[in-house]
Amino acid sequence: MLDDSKLLLRVQEYTDSREIQVIGKDLLGYGSDGSVWQSSRGTAIKAIHHEKNYKNELECYIRLKAAGVRQIGLFDVPFLDDYDANLRIIEISIVQPPYLLDFGKVYLDHPPTHLYDAQMMANALEEWQERFGDRWSKVWHAIRMLEKLGIYYFDPRPGNVCFGDEDEQEL
Repeated sequence: MLDDSKLLLRVQEYTDSREIQVIGKDLLGYGSDGSVWQSSRGTAIKAIHHEKNYKNELECYIRLKAAGVRQIGLFDVPFLDDYDANLRIIEISIVQPPYLLDFGKVYLDHPPTHLYDAQMMANALEEWQERFGDRWSKVWHAIRMLEKLGIYYFDPRPGNVCFGDEDEQEL
């Protein structure tokens, strides 16, 4: 994980400019792309490390909002509330499971080149099917629906795709 202190400084600048606050000290989430905090207006504030990931994620939320999409198949998706390009901050709604989130590693308007390599794509599909088991068809359906918006989602993992009862399944 990268250092969150620099991200938190950007989040504080963002919240100060909007006269809102970060709630609590705990993160809502974090990953290689950035970290997420809850705001006093009940939204998630995501600070993103790298410009490319920020642009991809923002563009996805803009497309989803323009299409009025709050759900993809079975999964709720966050809805864009606000953003700041200079600070690489995206403010989105907080969703409850089942949800699909984290669009920083998407490909926009065209699939990645490895999609054209049959073996690489077969390997990826096999790995994803193993991750989600009998629920894979629901995840695959959501991925295919995103493609209709020009969003090629290639980061389906349990942290990003949540059914809400994962703990129960492990018992």
